[in-house]
Amino acid sequence: MKINRTILIVILTLVMASTATAQVRLGLRGGMTLGELRFDREIIDSDNRMGYCGGLVLDLAIPVTGLGIEASVMYTHRENRLTDGNVMFKRHYIDIPLMARYRLPLPGVERYFAPIAFTGPSFSVLFNENATDNMKSRKTYLSWDAGLGADLLNHLRLTASYGIGISKAMSYIDREYTGEKVKGRDHYWTVTAAWLF
Repeated sequence: MKINRTILIVILTLVMASTATAQVRLGLRGGMTLGELRFDREIIDSDNRMGYCGGLVLDLAIPVTGLGIEASVMYTHRENRLTDGNVMFKRHYIDIPLMARYRLPLPGVERYFAPIAFTGPSFSVLFNENATDNMKSRKTYLSWDAGLGADLLNHLRLTASYGIGISKAMSYIDREYTGEKVKGRDHYWTVTAAWLF
């Protein structure tokens, strides 16, 4: 028991020391999404459609290592055109991506240009949709994002990422033909620009 407490104290001390020396910056982010729903059975399909996103970003950088954590709270609008009656299916989410990030330091130009790579989970909470009788979204779902980008002039962050739904985003019931229930996952590209203060 005493050894466990000692280990816990050492871990907490290291975490507190690293966050105390970390550089914390807050910023604004906006961008575009391009996504489709992929269903587990081929009785319905969706076209790629443009959406948009915007919100706040918190960047925590650990000095010297290039490693960091980036967390955001984003409003995201997703839109899909479904082949079933040419229906436009619109959903509105609060997305909370939590990314592990690596910033490659380039000697001499790091202040003006630094490439970054990131990956991590994104939690989505639905707050509005134009649901139909045979289509309904889940209230929450999880996806995994990975991407690349660059920091310019030490304030502007440009990124492009791809996200794959881990959990199901919605369900669809084919009432007209088989009555079969299928589930769909989001797959999407996101391109954003953020200004970090």
